[in-house]
Parts: sequence; structure tokens; C-alpha cells
Amino acid sequence: MKSASGKKVKTGNIEVYYKNGATEEQAKKISSLFNDAVQSSNSGSKSRKSFQVTKPSDTVLLKMVVDKSKLDQVGDETFYAISGLVSDSVFHGGPVNIMLTDNRFKPIRTLAFKKAEVIEPEKQETTFAMGDFDHHKAGDVDFYWKDISDEESKTIADYIVKNGSFSGGTAEIYMTKEGGRYILRFPMIESARTDPSILSTVDKVSKEIKDNVFANVPYSFYVTDEQLKTVKSWDY
Repeated sequence: MKSASGKKVKTGNIEVYYKNGATEEQAKKISSLFNDAVQSSNSGSKSRKSFQVTKPSDTVLLKMVVDKSKLDQVGDETFYAISGLVSDSVFHGGPVNIMLTDNRFKPIRTLAFKKAEVIEPEKQETTFAMGDFDHHKAGDVDFYWKDISDEESKTIADYIVKNGSFSGGTAEIYMTKEGGRYILRFPMIESARTDPSILSTVDKVSKEIKDNVFANVPYSFYVTDEQLKTVKSWDY
């Protein structure tokens, strides 16, 4: 189907228009990506969500229809996470700018691409031995900490348990302080740490932890492999 907005593909309640250098295959990948994310987080949702993707140059522009009256309730990190998700899953890490629009794709505001830092293997931090850490289990999460006080570890753990994002299974969080920066390491199995929708959720949670626990101090959240080797990081 074609209109002034471009040709359209649809998966579930996700519709993606494409034109100006973007391909049908790319649009289909985007619609499937967001449909999978909606189904995993809110499978009962019947709300239609509309996007338009163009690629006039090396930089992709993804337009996203939003409710302007509710924008204040959504932090920019949510949209940066969407940008990163589409970049990694569809455009091989290439830049994807996000334009928030009305239902006619008229711009409200634009957020330039901001890629999360990926730590290269030669830059990996020193490995840790389990004996280096104190340990406490709260909720479904095993918390490990070193070089921070018990009181600090409890403050961090209390918020993470309250947040609830790591409940419903088993999770480990390793908490350290290095050069004045608090670092939380979250080991994940390979299938999870390479899943764009899961990484998008982790991105959102890392920002929530920053806002509620580390608002005024340097803090990083690392996704790691099972040996605590960093795979992806968010630095604040």
C-alpha cells in the first residue's frame, strides 16, 4: 500500500511506512521488531503504532507517532533505546535519528542518534574472584559487592528489588566502586545479552537506577558475560 507517507508494511498493530532510500525489507524488520517487543511486554495491547522510515543518506530517520500530551511522562532514554534497538537490529549499528511526530508525521522534536558504548576486549577491566565480594540475596536477586559499604549496598539493593525489573527468575548484580564511579555488573547468558529487545529494557532500567540511586554521582551499568567480562555499558 502506498500513500504520501510512502509504502506501508504491517505486523500485528505495528505499521511502518517506508520511502526515500529505505527498503521494504528494512520496514518489515522494524515492524516485526516492535511487534515482538509489544507482545513480550503487553501482549493484550490493541493500540496501533505508526512509524515512517527513510534513508536519504548514511543516517536513517525513523519517525514515530506519539501523543504530545504524554511526552513529559516518557524520558528521552526510552527513545534513545528505540534508536539503538533499530540501529543494531536493522541497520548494522548505523546511525538512526528519531523524530517524534503527530499522526500526520509532522515533527514535534528530533533526537539525534546516541550509541551506547561497547567495550572492546582489549579494554576489559580486571577480572574478579568470587571471594572478593560480600553477598546477600534479596527477592530474586543475588547481590555481590566490594569496595562499597554495607549501607551503600543495601540502598542499591533495596531500590533494585523495589523496581522489580530483575524479579521473576534468577539474577545476579555485582556492585563495585572504582575511581569514584559506582559500577553495577549484570551477567547475562549469550541469548539474552544479544537480544535487542532485552537490551532495550536493560537500557531503560539502567537509567531508572541512575535517577533513583545515583542522581548526583558517576555511575555505570555493565552487561557482562558469565565471567563478568563487559559486553555493553551505559555510563552516566
